[in-house]
Amino acid sequence: MEYVIEVKDLVKEFKDKRVLHGVSFRVKRGEVFGLLGPNGAGKTTTIRIILGLLKPTSGKALVFGYSLAEHKELRRKVGVVLEGDGLFLRLSAYENLDFYAKVYGLKDRADRARRIREILELVGLYEARNMKVGYFSRGMRRRLALARALVHNPEALFLDEPTLGLDVEAQVMVQDVVTKLSREEGVTVLYTSHNLDEVEKICNKVAILAGGRIVALDNVNDLLKRPGGYAIEVCFASTYEAMSACKYLRELGYMLKYERNNEKNSIMVFADPSKVLKDLAKINVEVEEIRRLRRSLRDVYLELVRREI
Repeated sequence: MEYVIEVKDLVKEFKDKRVLHGVSFRVKRGEVFGLLGPNGAGKTTTIRIILGLLKPTSGKALVFGYSLAEHKELRRKVGVVLEGDGLFLRLSAYENLDFYAKVYGLKDRADRARRIREILELVGLYEARNMKVGYFSRGMRRRLALARALVHNPEALFLDEPTLGLDVEAQVMVQDVVTKLSREEGVTVLYTSHNLDEVEKICNKVAILAGGRIVALDNVNDLLKRPGGYAIEVCFASTYEAMSACKYLRELGYMLKYERNNEKNSIMVFADPSKVLKDLAKINVEVEEIRRLRRSLRDVYLELVRREI
């Protein structure tokens, strides 16, 4: 099966409010797929429908070719980290994973012990295996939640903000784990995060949701090269001129960034350079240099989402 996750024309309404408007995408086996969007865009609703936790108003969401709501046995092939960690605070880290391993059908005690040790070492929690989870920090609980999702060797992972609350070292660990699972074991990953640098680093493909609609769906590299998208740096002779240009361009509706401590007296503008220069020519500012910049996924995301607001 080429596509592990298939979402087609998904619509969801709560009373009189429609929160998903015909959402469609497919995720290939072994792909890390980023589902992005601001709060309230419909990401969590989409994931809950795919997992069979929420019923769609119309459309379909399939995993391994079937609805998880109708074929609950397939959930044993899926690992999930949602907003809640799903952990028992009065149990130790080891006891938590032992419980979930049993739930997922790992019956042999020795096999469970080997798997639990392997996973705890992977997420850097083996030394804390006997500590009650109630004493864990937020970051430690998040790492244990990832271990819980991996304990039964799932074929598909649904990770909703898995690095939330983690320090930089732990974030890198999660990114490395996800990349390794995808490349070496063919695990399919649906990944949501507000850390767009992280998404750009580990995701093969992304869908950007805004207002319950997909406003972009593409490979990350192709998305960064989309025609009509520009990021330019405009340098000025003085701080005063840079600030004047910044104020003027904002009044015209341009999206830009300006750092007050910028020693180069420059601003970053997301627009066609010829149009920017034409507008700047209308005010008395001296442009010293203008150059094209490599856009980041954050730049593209902001450009697309703000267009929908």
